[in-house]
Amino acid sequence: MKSLFIRCSEETYELAHALAKKESRSLNKQIIHMIHNEADDRGVVVKPKKEEAVPVKTGLQGFVGTAIQGSAD
Repeated sequence: MKSLFIRCSEETYELAHALAKKESRSLNKQIIHMIHNEADDRGVVVKPKKEEAVPVKTGLQGFVGTAIQGSAD
C-alpha cells in the first residue's frame, strides 16, 4: 500500500470534500475514484511490476548457515 500526499488550496480542498459528500465517499476514496476514472477515460494502463520471490528470513535465520563437519575417525 502506498501513500499519496496532496497540497492544495482551501478552495480545492472544499471542492474535493463537496464532491466526495455528493458521491457518498470519503475524501480519499473520492480522489482514488477520480484518478481511476480519468485513467479509464484517457486509456492509461499501468503494467503490474514483477515481484521477485525473495524468501523472508526472520530472526536468526538470516545469519544461520549450514556446514558439514567431517568425522574424526
